[in-house]
Amino acid sequence: MRVAPIPAERTLFVLLLVLAGLVRLAVSVPRLAAAPEDPDNYLPLARSLAQGDGLQFKGRPTAYRPPLYPVLLAPLTRLAEGRGLTLAVVGLNTLLGVGTVALSGLAARRLGMSGGQALAASALVALDPILVVQTRSVMTESLAAFLVALILALLAGTGRFSAWWSGCALGLAALCRPSLLAGGVLVIVAAGLATPGSWVVRLRRAGLIALGCLLVLAPWAYRNYKIWGEPVWTTTHGGYTLYLANNSVYYDDVLNGPPGAVWTGENQRRWFQDVNREVAGLPAPQADRAFARSAWTFIFEHPGAFVRASLSRLGRFWGIAPAASVYPGPLRWLTIVWTVPFWVALGMGLMSRKLWCWPALAAPMMLMGLTLVHTIYWTDMRMRAPMIPALALIAACASWYGRPGTRSKSCC
Repeated sequence: MRVAPIPAERTLFVLLLVLAGLVRLAVSVPRLAAAPEDPDNYLPLARSLAQGDGLQFKGRPTAYRPPLYPVLLAPLTRLAEGRGLTLAVVGLNTLLGVGTVALSGLAARRLGMSGGQALAASALVALDPILVVQTRSVMTESLAAFLVALILALLAGTGRFSAWWSGCALGLAALCRPSLLAGGVLVIVAAGLATPGSWVVRLRRAGLIALGCLLVLAPWAYRNYKIWGEPVWTTTHGGYTLYLANNSVYYDDVLNGPPGAVWTGENQRRWFQDVNREVAGLPAPQADRAFARSAWTFIFEHPGAFVRASLSRLGRFWGIAPAASVYPGPLRWLTIVWTVPFWVALGMGLMSRKLWCWPALAAPMMLMGLTLVHTIYWTDMRMRAPMIPALALIAACASWYGRPGTRSKSCC
């Protein structure tokens, strides 16, 4: 039985939500005086939507970026520009961050964790440096983390339609960060094999999650079918991202370069120009497949280097500090001080038997899926930001380790 939170716990939780918002606003203050930082060109897509032209970039329909974040940004582009738009974006990302903290605490309580464990999980989400820093940029990390927390909270629910709604949330997550679909597939498999009940009950649960996801993705796929004659369910960016992490120039500059090298500079710019010239004039889905073919051809021709590159990508994804050549020393040390104990708790949580029972099992499945994706695709520490809610829930399970007598909803 779940114990209702006592007033003191509720007060601490509210204070934690306030702290989460204040921290996010504080790190964003230096950026508020400038125009929004938009490295992935989400704002042009949002403006196109706000003007009624659909998802277009430079006057042409596109599926290169997923549509959900531009949809949220579109109203903001009608209300403000310049510094005002920066403030609006920071406000949106801050609200998403606070919502992620709240949903992480809800997921923990629904999994049968104590109030202290739920507060710990929420605090890890509230103060994680990677997730906090992303508040100030026009990027999808804040929204993706919110949706992951929502998925986990819905999967842990006991409502009749919790599986259906979690599938819908998974579809939204795929429209924000398509790489999250890999973890979603593992969750669906786990729902069909490892959840309580008869095989009929398990199949129904897995089917509802999958159906909810597909129905949310269907309008996007249909839109792309109408434009290009084929249903693009995610984006036309996957092949490019695979090629970005598996090509001779990247391997020379980073894999075989100095320790801690970050791919940038003239070699990278020349590579961009060359590969874009190769697909010039092709419809977007065909260009995406051409990039993927080039990447896989290179991988099969260099299997040993690919294995080394994959291990290197794992190291970057799970790194304890960002690159020294990009981030200032204080931020790197803060990240190290934060991440090392976090990883210790994470390791203990992964050894908890209760974690590997449904629905707590969904957290490591989501994490495993994204890790597998970024073992092959382009990656850095930022790519794990959407998984902070799952990481926090797993770390909060550390106090379950070695306590088989403690009853909870996640007990096998």
